[in-house]
Amino acid sequence: MAENNESRGKRLPMWVLGPKDDGEARKNLKDYAYSKCHEYVDAMATCSKAHGLAVFPACNEQRSKMVECLLFYQLDTKYLDHERDKVVQKKIQLALDKNKE
Repeated sequence: MAENNESRGKRLPMWVLGPKDDGEARKNLKDYAYSKCHEYVDAMATCSKAHGLAVFPACNEQRSKMVECLLFYQLDTKYLDHERDKVVQKKIQLALDKNKE
């Protein structure tokens, strides 16, 4: 069934995911975004360690670049949809493996 949906370019319905599954997809997206933006996150962390309580006025440039990068991945729905698809595929694979037993 999943192969048919993929071959026709259709997505699996959203109702396949429960709140826990959607949370997992969002967590995976967060991890993915941070991995793609690690240089900006690291620059912000380094700046914040160096400036302590004065982090916001001193690190605005690093913060802006980090936020821009993270929001690029978090606001574009194709990335969240991709993570949801991975969760659904994992559920389908678990169901198939369970049926084989």
